[in-house]
Amino acid sequence: MLLKINDEPTFFVDAMLGNIAKKLRLLGYDSKYYSNIDDEKLIDDAKKENRIIISKDEELIKKAQKLGIRSIYVTKIEEIDQFLEIITSVNLKIQINGNTARCPKCNSLTESIDKDSIKEKIPQGVFNSNDIFWKCKCCDHLYWEGTHIKNLQEFVGKVNERL
Repeated sequence: MLLKINDEPTFFVDAMLGNIAKKLRLLGYDSKYYSNIDDEKLIDDAKKENRIIISKDEELIKKAQKLGIRSIYVTKIEEIDQFLEIITSVNLKIQINGNTARCPKCNSLTESIDKDSIKEKIPQGVFNSNDIFWKCKCCDHLYWEGTHIKNLQEFVGKVNERL
C-alpha cells in the first residue's frame, strides 16, 4: 500500500465516467482513468495504490468490496447527481484553484508558467485576454481560465446549491 503525502482521497474512475474523472482532476484530485481497462487490472491497480474505485458497474463494485477495496457505486444518471453521490461518500472539498488542479488529460500536476514564455504556443487572442497560465508537468499541455473553467465553476455552483 502506498503512503499518501496528504489525506486527500485518490481515485480510480471506471471508463463509464470519463467526465467525472476530468472534473475531479480539475478540482485537484488524483484520479486515474483509462477509457479501456480490464476490471481485474483496475481492481489490482486500485488495491496496490490504495485508490477508491468510482464506477457505475455494480459487479465491479461488488468484486472490489469483497477484496476490501473502498469504492463508490454511482447509480444516478445526471452528472450533478453522480458528483453528489461521490461527494457525500467521501466528503470532498469542492474548490476550483488552478494552482492545485491536475491535468485533465493525464492526471499529472500542473504548475504556473510565465505568460511570455508561451507566447508562440497559444492563440494570440488567448494570450491577450489572459494573464495566468498553467502547464502540465508531464504532457506539457497548456491551460488558462477559458470556457472549461467557466463551465466547471457553473457545475460546482450547481453542486453546491444541492449540498
